[in-house]
Amino acid sequence: MRSRNAGERLAGAEPEGSSLPGLSRRTVDSIGETVATLAPRPANLVKAPEFPHELERALASMGAGRLYSHQLESYERVRMRENVIVSTATASGKSLCYKIPAFENALESPRNRALFLYPTKALAQDQLQKIQKLKLRGVYPATYDRDTPKALRSEIRRRANVVLTNPDMLNVALLPSHEGPWADFFKNLKIIAVDEAHLLRGVFGSHVAAVMRRLRRVAELHGADPQFVLTSATIANPLELAEVLTGLPFSLVDNDGASSGPRRVVFRNPPLKDEEKGDRRSMLTEAAFVFSKLVAQGVRTIAFAKSRKSAELIYRYAADRLGPNLARRISPYRAGYTVRERREIEGRLFSGELLGVVSTNALELGVDVGALDAVVCCGYPGSVASIWQQWGRAGRGKEPSLAVYIAGRDSLDQYLYENPDKVLGRRVEAARLTLENPYVLGPHLLAAAHESPLDATDDRYFGFGFDRVTEDLVQSGELVRSGGRLHYAGGDRPAWKISLRSADSGSVLVADQEGEVIGSVESRRAPMELHPGATYLHRGRAYEVEDLNLPAHTARVRLVPNRYYTKVRVETDVEILEEMQGRDLANGAKLHWGRVRTTDVVTLYKKIQVQDGREIGVFPLDLPPTDFETRGLWVTLPPMPPLPPPGPQGNAEEGRPGFVEFLGSLHAAEHATIGLLPLFAMCDRGDIGGLSVAVHRATRLPTIFVYDGYPGGVGISERGYETFEEIVRDTLSVLVRCPCKRGCPACVQSPKCGNWNEPLSKDGAIRVLRYLLGQVNRYPIS
Repeated sequence: MRSRNAGERLAGAEPEGSSLPGLSRRTVDSIGETVATLAPRPANLVKAPEFPHELERALASMGAGRLYSHQLESYERVRMRENVIVSTATASGKSLCYKIPAFENALESPRNRALFLYPTKALAQDQLQKIQKLKLRGVYPATYDRDTPKALRSEIRRRANVVLTNPDMLNVALLPSHEGPWADFFKNLKIIAVDEAHLLRGVFGSHVAAVMRRLRRVAELHGADPQFVLTSATIANPLELAEVLTGLPFSLVDNDGASSGPRRVVFRNPPLKDEEKGDRRSMLTEAAFVFSKLVAQGVRTIAFAKSRKSAELIYRYAADRLGPNLARRISPYRAGYTVRERREIEGRLFSGELLGVVSTNALELGVDVGALDAVVCCGYPGSVASIWQQWGRAGRGKEPSLAVYIAGRDSLDQYLYENPDKVLGRRVEAARLTLENPYVLGPHLLAAAHESPLDATDDRYFGFGFDRVTEDLVQSGELVRSGGRLHYAGGDRPAWKISLRSADSGSVLVADQEGEVIGSVESRRAPMELHPGATYLHRGRAYEVEDLNLPAHTARVRLVPNRYYTKVRVETDVEILEEMQGRDLANGAKLHWGRVRTTDVVTLYKKIQVQDGREIGVFPLDLPPTDFETRGLWVTLPPMPPLPPPGPQGNAEEGRPGFVEFLGSLHAAEHATIGLLPLFAMCDRGDIGGLSVAVHRATRLPTIFVYDGYPGGVGISERGYETFEEIVRDTLSVLVRCPCKRGCPACVQSPKCGNWNEPLSKDGAIRVLRYLLGQVNRYPIS
């Protein structure tokens, strides 16, 4: 890819401003290329309305005697009985937008209740500490999660008027118990706050949307009519997200009145080791280099890694670089540590005892760790919004900060490195979810029926899929009709069976040789991850799968040395069930979207040495197919022109010159497009499936499929359909600029490919994409 000049700036970027104490221009230039220096923004402070004296005192104690303009706008809209979503920058005081009306209600009457929902327990605990420091007489806050001691739970239910919890606990504990210990809470519920709402997307967001509808229904059963206040990072569709999550109309507050200090933005690309293959130096090595360089200069730094293992490795590499004295002033931080360990690290960072932390996204979400100077973002974290969330941890208020982005090897990372305006400019990514997925909605309708029998009017909560899914549940015997209502037929709590992070309620339990369960895998993923002979990793240890019993939902594993990993070969078929939308593309090509059924059969696996990547062997498998219905888009090209006659070695069409390359062209175009779709749909590459065929049995044409990798679909491919031409243009840019000769992980190779990245043609993919955009008219076959 081309190399930008270090002094190159984005159009409209401000000239360089303040620098960090102790950090020279030479040091910054050695870290990477400065792509922009963002000017400081002054605060738009406004006079606060007349609050109760106790609330005025508390706000003054935290330096909020005056409000940011967006805080006042939000407050006024809530007082006008509107539901509000606030979409402003990190560290802009969004939490006060729901805290102020909730506290005001509690001060008016201690019986008035508020429910604050956070995506993580750590964030809820951090917010609880902030509320407790205000010492508001009449406000009784408490967290309620799995860590809450049972001895305290009855007192919290009875007395707390601000309850901080998470969607999982709301699903399994509060809603199923609404007629008993939580009845008074729901009867007096006034405010429901949902923090970090942009994280509620895909399968998780779809489940939370169903939980929100159950919450509204339970509140109404108790005579309450609470308002919603949501907060979100800056994304393309905050208003749509809020309304789909809750089923209610919302007002958007997005005119940010908070201040921000000057921020220098630096992008770094690991250097190429092999230009022809497109192989680059490890992103983890680069991250450790940048992190240790900043810490050695006394710059208080946090580095964000995409996984627990990556965080630990960056920390280890950085500690080796820094030597024993400075190594004592850095620490890793991730989920999996005990509460005491996490609090100790947070406290040391807040006090300045620690100069640096390497973290997973566990520290991305607003946990207060004091003033930081620099943030290093190690690879694409799943959304542009998350990049800004991470960068926002440094330079809060008016202080200058350094924001570093280190690109990984894959196509999306390399695309962002070449196009920093996609991070710094207009947001294109949209958080997508759906309540029409029967695999998500069905279990929640069972939970709702257990909470109170359903009737025909409940479609106002659960939307268009309500009638169809409830009828299916009646047919299956899980719901029974009685007295004009639908009752749950089971004797248990159906909410306990719901995993909010999965569209597949079934899972395979993984047990070691002693019979101890050490993990679980979704049933539909089990043939790929738990086939006999597979290497299964758990807490840094390697296990080999000895037996997979799919009917019993169990797998047996044995501990082995961590010498090998395994890759499966998967034969995939896509059946078109219903075309729901379609439109013409250039040159007679067409774009479609609708319902599809995918079938996967795992046929082979290969064993690869961890140390050097050498292939040990390929082994056959005999496993049943797995299939599911989902949503997908598909692109059809006009019929292939006649191919030359078959060669002397055979008469199969696949043996004709040009056929394999054409199939490789479609396959590479599919991979490259999937690689960039997460930038638009806020998902992970692993959430998307694909298939390319030279002639599909239904379309009878060359066809490329891109589909949601979850039963029922979660809106990913629909977003791809809506923005298809823009995605194709950006994908073409990635391929054209990539310096490799035949394709690499930065352009057309996929780590998830079930065909082991065979066949692939980078040049052919470029021809296909240009053909779809109408840039060339010649059919894309050599």
